[in-house]
Amino acid sequence: MASRAGGVYGWLESQRFDVIGAILAIVLAVVLLPLRLLASNFYIVAIPVAMVIAATLYLLAVRTSNTEGLPTLPVWAGRLLPSLVLLGTALLIVMGIYQGGRTPMFYNLATLVGIAIFLQIFFTRERDFVPWLVMAQILVLAFTIRYVSLLTTPGYTGIDVWTHVPAWSVTILETGSLDFLEGNKYYASPLFHLAVVATSLLGDVAVRNGLFLSVGFGMAFSPVFVYIATRLFVSARWSLFAAAIYGISAHTVEWSIHLIPTGLGLVFFLGVFYLLVRVLDVNPGSREFVLIVVLSIATILTHQISAFIMLILTGAGLLAHLLLRFELFAPPSRFRGLNAGSSDSVSLTGLLAFDLGFITFMWSLTPYHGDTFLATTFSFFRVTLEESAGLGDVTGDRVEAATEPSLLEQAVQYIDAAVFLIPFALAVVGCLYVLRRRNISHAKVMCGASIVVMLVFIFGFPMFGVRTFIPQRWYAFLTAPLALLAAVGVAYLARRLTTPVILVVLLVFALAFPLVSFAATDGTIDNPRFGDAQTQYSYNQAELSAVDTIGEIRPVDEEAGEVYHTDHPYNTVFTRAGPGPGVAADVSDEGLESSETVIYREYQSSGSAFFALDEERSGTPEMSRDELCGAERHYAYDNDDVTMCTATWEIDDDADVGADLEGDGDT
Repeated sequence: MASRAGGVYGWLESQRFDVIGAILAIVLAVVLLPLRLLASNFYIVAIPVAMVIAATLYLLAVRTSNTEGLPTLPVWAGRLLPSLVLLGTALLIVMGIYQGGRTPMFYNLATLVGIAIFLQIFFTRERDFVPWLVMAQILVLAFTIRYVSLLTTPGYTGIDVWTHVPAWSVTILETGSLDFLEGNKYYASPLFHLAVVATSLLGDVAVRNGLFLSVGFGMAFSPVFVYIATRLFVSARWSLFAAAIYGISAHTVEWSIHLIPTGLGLVFFLGVFYLLVRVLDVNPGSREFVLIVVLSIATILTHQISAFIMLILTGAGLLAHLLLRFELFAPPSRFRGLNAGSSDSVSLTGLLAFDLGFITFMWSLTPYHGDTFLATTFSFFRVTLEESAGLGDVTGDRVEAATEPSLLEQAVQYIDAAVFLIPFALAVVGCLYVLRRRNISHAKVMCGASIVVMLVFIFGFPMFGVRTFIPQRWYAFLTAPLALLAAVGVAYLARRLTTPVILVVLLVFALAFPLVSFAATDGTIDNPRFGDAQTQYSYNQAELSAVDTIGEIRPVDEEAGEVYHTDHPYNTVFTRAGPGPGVAADVSDEGLESSETVIYREYQSSGSAFFALDEERSGTPEMSRDELCGAERHYAYDNDDVTMCTATWEIDDDADVGADLEGDGDT
């Protein structure tokens, strides 16, 4: 028996796990394809296809060798591109100011600038390649695409920000106390709000500008963390590739313009990510562990989901360290016995235990929905498993779609998916490269393990109806290990694939990734690239002024169940920072008849605002003012962009109602 076990061990030790992994990836992808018959989720097909492409490229790279090197740009082109990038970025600033925001023309120019940066990274001659200059271009573009949105948008972009900043942060500044948050989960996690208020006080600026100078700056600067982490494994060229992915990815841009605790938690997460990579693959000192502890505490005191994701990353790091203590997986040049590296594993175990213990302690004290955050989360999870989870839920969303998606809506779905799938495919190549024992390292295994676990939370649980963990917020965190392993994968392909093949791979990426990033829904929520298929989550000044005025002239009685009926997301401004609760109007005949106060805005007739179509369905029908208000209602307020119409005529006559349109609905 011992000899048989030894024979199996010897056979495994002689195999190339990377090649076996690539073959298994192709087999797994083929096995998953029939799930498309049971599920309507687009990713059920897209992810296996990406895995097949990645595994095929890797197997091709294993069997070939590039003796010619990467193709290079002409000398004049390599020297001209940095100037063109800086000129294009300056034009982006001028265009954003002149046009009052990020317009389709802005996105087109940003796409060209992004392409120029990737072309420099891929094809600049080694003697002409200046890493700091490319890094400066990445940061300038990252700051520009974020701050043009922040500074040209009246108010704020997004939904949750209207609670966190104009409602809570302003109140903290005015009262100097957190008492009003008592009973809320952020009473125990106020670091975001305190950071915004502190920046406002120290800089003597408004709270809105304090938000942009603190969290906004941290998010724009975040590609640097990805660069220095990736630099521990690959050359500066491919580390800049990872930083560029993170800098322009729609998933990270979203939380750079919708500035809420998720964004600040992401900044702290990136710090922990870099330090863990350094601890695992470089001789760690007490300084690194102290910084990890400090950033872990900061993350826990900022945002619950961010803290949970950080815990997963730490657990993946410990798993990687323990796994590589076995000779079967250790690099041949540095075999380790089972007792080697015990001090490192003890440190990581202690770190994981500390994070888990502190998170449990804080969540046990955090109030949430009348109980503790920990108890409520487990309750939600249990109810979801009992009532909605199951294989039958893989058929798609539980709410029936109102209509079949249009051709443009389907195209937008592909664009949104491509932002994830393109770097994912290259990250799969990186994972396969790491599986070869001579290439394996603790930090690379940690990145691969964290990607797998995050994908389970993003795609696995929702496929069975479990959405308790808010999967949409995980993409920005996932992008960090994806970018690192994508850089590792591309660096390997560049060394192995023949020049024509690698040229095609790099050109496709350089052209496709910036294009989809600046067109995807997540990265353009302030001003969508395709207004007919993407919802805008920012507002003009007239729409924001209307919120305050309507609250004055037509206050609602919340105790009596009165609400403002308008579209989603406009209703969230009324609810979170405005005069009272707002809901998405039910635009069915019965729904409109029972609505007392209805608010129309011009965007409802041309954009993709959401309405309730009946009790179970929602959609984005284009609604005119006459359709929404009808002929029987009184037009109580109008400022050309926003109209309030009521079933009765009870308003505060002393309030400023703007243009008074007394009379029937004919006006």
